[in-house]
Amino acid sequence: MNDVAIRRLQRALSSAPSDVGATASRLPVVATPWAGCTLSLDVDGTIVWAAPATREVLGWSPEDLAGSHISLLTPRLGGDLDEAHLAVLLADEDAATLIDVGVKRDGRTFKASISLEAERSAAGEVTGVKALVRDVTAVVSARRLRELAGRTRDAVVVADPDLSVQYATRAVAEMLGWSPEDVPAAPGSLLIHPADRAAVTEAVARLLADPDRTERLVVRLRDKQDRWLWVEGTITNCLADPDVRGLVANLRDVTDQVRTQDALRLSGALHQAMVETADEGIVVAGQDGTTRYANPAMARLLGIPAERLYGSDPVALLVPGASEGGWRQEVGYLHPDGSERVLQVTRSPLSKEAADGLGSLVMVADVTEVRRSERALRHRALYDPLTGLPNRYLVLDRLEMAAARQARSGGSTAVLFLDLDRFKPVNDTHGHQGGDELLRQLASRLAGAVRATDTVGRHGGDEFVIICEDIDEAAALSVASRVQSALRPAFRLPAGSVEVGASIGVALSPPYDVDDLIRSADVAMYEAKQQGGCCSVVASGDGPAQSR
Repeated sequence: MNDVAIRRLQRALSSAPSDVGATASRLPVVATPWAGCTLSLDVDGTIVWAAPATREVLGWSPEDLAGSHISLLTPRLGGDLDEAHLAVLLADEDAATLIDVGVKRDGRTFKASISLEAERSAAGEVTGVKALVRDVTAVVSARRLRELAGRTRDAVVVADPDLSVQYATRAVAEMLGWSPEDVPAAPGSLLIHPADRAAVTEAVARLLADPDRTERLVVRLRDKQDRWLWVEGTITNCLADPDVRGLVANLRDVTDQVRTQDALRLSGALHQAMVETADEGIVVAGQDGTTRYANPAMARLLGIPAERLYGSDPVALLVPGASEGGWRQEVGYLHPDGSERVLQVTRSPLSKEAADGLGSLVMVADVTEVRRSERALRHRALYDPLTGLPNRYLVLDRLEMAAARQARSGGSTAVLFLDLDRFKPVNDTHGHQGGDELLRQLASRLAGAVRATDTVGRHGGDEFVIICEDIDEAAALSVASRVQSALRPAFRLPAGSVEVGASIGVALSPPYDVDDLIRSADVAMYEAKQQGGCCSVVASGDGPAQSR
């Protein structure tokens, strides 16, 4: 510390509060809220004695300090402290107070108020100095905070170049959730998101290199609940300002704005990704119907190069003569690869808020496989998987429809109930595979023996039902006769030929109700069995069934 520096300190201290500038004559009795300890130094700055309070204030025991140089505790003061400098410092009177940076045993620095009192010999020569060292960090920070807070309601932080927070306004504490006292205690670098620390460090470096510049950046700061807030900071270099001596950052919480912008960017990216990767073809058409935009799926579905889609009218291509407005329709489409497709076309008019010149959104989905699967499911639900004939449920449905038509227009309906004769020996001799093959051949012969309007269905096992509409008894027996004739030729199976016959029961409405036709025909079929089989029996509403 040179002479000029010492005089500058004296001038600065002349404006300090009176409690900071305590004189040496008051050192033993001064009452202060600050923690302090007393040291005795020789003219070279060597500590010859230390009070027990050094443990609390500095972290050193008196024994450890004895013999050490004062520069151990106050590097800037102790570095140049000698008899000549003491003489300059204490030229006007035997006591002086200055503010220096102190260092505790654990390496932490603090604002130190150092009150010096000269010790003189009988001849008046300075033989040593008594020093009262007090930690005034909290008081200085609080005073600066009050002064700064009194001037602004903004969120302002003052920090050292190493990002150690000197003080902050109450608005900063409210933003981060800390108490005003906690903010300066928190290491500034730890409040900054790790990914943003490099950007802050670079901004500080630019400010130190050019004190007149201003840095603006958006970073994330940690609040008391360990959440990251997006904060916009405007940083200026006020290190040369004696009232500030730090980097001043004006902060503004922009978390909501950043999240909104992120959401918009994400929404735009997601929409673009959804459109570009969608399985459905998407076209944005102008008010004249021509394509303004088509996604890759549309070109793939239609088998038309994307460049040919632009300027064309996809609705006119797929649904000629389609109406305006919104609608959905399924159409058949012959793909250029020769396959037949079923396409679901949806047209939705765009609102007036849409961009100028846009008229509608057209979406095209290939539902070929869906419809094919639906047909397969319906077929499995309504048709016998072995013979391909309508199953019991579809037979009953057809009978209900026949009853409805009969009720509307009159006429009569007949049911022929057929049960195979000599089928069990086929299963016993040729196995179930042989029996299944016989049933498949039988279904084909039955379908060829009936009229085109008749329904042949498998009732279950080796039982079959034939529904005949607009028919009388003679015509029904004619159908039964053709069936019997169709069954007479032998059936060729892998293990040999077999012959089977059929017992057929016939019931008509009237006289029976349509709902009773299958039951009545079943009873007549059993009567045919009793008569030896291979014959047809007509159920009689007035008496026993009659063999034909």
